[in-house]
Parts: sequence; structure tokens; C-alpha cells
Amino acid sequence: MNIDSKKVEINTTAKSIYEFVSNFNNFSRLIPSQVEGWKSTEDTCSFKVGGFMQIDLRMSEKIPYSKVVVAPDMSTASSLPFQLIVSLTEKKGYTETMVSVKIEGNSMMLMMVKGKIKPALDTMVEQLKYFAENR
Repeated sequence: MNIDSKKVEINTTAKSIYEFVSNFNNFSRLIPSQVEGWKSTEDTCSFKVGGFMQIDLRMSEKIPYSKVVVAPDMSTASSLPFQLIVSLTEKKGYTETMVSVKIEGNSMMLMMVKGKIKPALDTMVEQLKYFAENR
């Protein structure tokens, strides 16, 4: 299942946004308050959600100025196969940006999480817009 955020126009270059999102050390400004114990390097991060679910992620693909893909770190126990994709398309004077999740699982579980993931992605892309335009 694919879940997409709304598309936003960020008033800066794709290069500037890419440099921000291709480094997990910057993500701490984008994550929701439910996230606890955030730890990061440039290419990996780990955190807990709700105080119990440990999540370990890594940058799995970086295409300069157009796409960054984040996936579970396969060297640790992962609860759910998914990818988080930040897509950048530079236009005249702004960059069209969207955050998507590709997630696998049974259809009942996916329908339950879709309603929670979509608002989180919209918040993430809005936070990205704020930080990219105000740094």
C-alpha cells in the first residue's frame, strides 16, 4: 500500500532540501512528540514509539536533489517492512515536495494504520517546509 502526504511547494532549491533530509541528524526537528529516545547518525537512527516499540532505520537510497528513501535497518529486528520516500521536484523558484510510505502487511492492518500515517506524513512535509524555508 502506498500512502502519500499532500504536495507542498517549498521556496528553496531541491539541493537545499535534499541536504537537509539526507542526514538523519536533521530529522529530530520533523518527528512527532510520541517519539522517544531519538538517536541518530547521518545514515541511521533509532527511537521508540509509545515507550515500547523500538524502530531502527537507515538511509537505503539517496538520489541527489530528487529522492531519499528510508527503510528499516535489516541488521536489527524490524516489525514491519516499509519505505519512507521523500520526493523532490525542482520548479521555477520552488521545489515540489512530497513524503510517501510504501508499506506491506495484511489488508486489515493496513487499513487501520492508514488513518494514522497520512496525517503524520502531512505534518512531516509541513515541518520540512518550515525548516527548509527558515534555516
